[in-house]
Amino acid sequence: MKKGFIQKEPVKRGANYQVIPIKKIFKTIREGYKKKIDDTITLEKAITELEIDTEESEPRVWAINSREKIRTKIKELISSSENRIYFIITPDLLMGELGGYEWILKELWNKKFSSDIEIIIAFKYFEDLKEEIKKLLKISVKIHSIEGDNVIPFGLLIADYGFLLTTLDQVKEAPEYTSGIWLENGKLSQIIGYEHLFKHFISSETKEIKLTPVKAPYQT
Repeated sequence: MKKGFIQKEPVKRGANYQVIPIKKIFKTIREGYKKKIDDTITLEKAITELEIDTEESEPRVWAINSREKIRTKIKELISSSENRIYFIITPDLLMGELGGYEWILKELWNKKFSSDIEIIIAFKYFEDLKEEIKKLLKISVKIHSIEGDNVIPFGLLIADYGFLLTTLDQVKEAPEYTSGIWLENGKLSQIIGYEHLFKHFISSETKEIKLTPVKAPYQT
């Protein structure tokens, strides 16, 4: 009776009971099992999706060992960043012999122009960069000139909670930084040391470049 396989007839006195046909009983059992199976499939799918999301959000460190891969990763990090970009730009990313400076400064200009992201960059100044620097300063990109004649030992790009650190392979006429490590999906505790490194470098090795106000003809 509790399973619903015996049917009680609605009469006032001495209720009669009838056995429900066997086909209907098994149909009910099958439908019950089918619902349970469907529920387990739905639950399994939901858990699997959660596991994938968890794996994708785990921090990972990758080695990058070629000029093209480093430049591709720089573009990806700049494009995907939402809140901040701190960037010590190595000379090889600006040299005409290695592709020129237009590509990287254009990436930064486009990013800042289309968002309110904070961008602070540092690089070795040379005269050919003057007009490009003006364009960046006009849209509030902060720019620092690296002082002195020493070779920059490393490059560093911090984009939100990921970073790319590149190192100098060897000192030569056109030095290249073709080895590096990339942190994907980093945490604040992992990135804060590199943020301090960036700020220390900016404060000790650079001088900020600012736009000079244009004086009116009648001013002296």
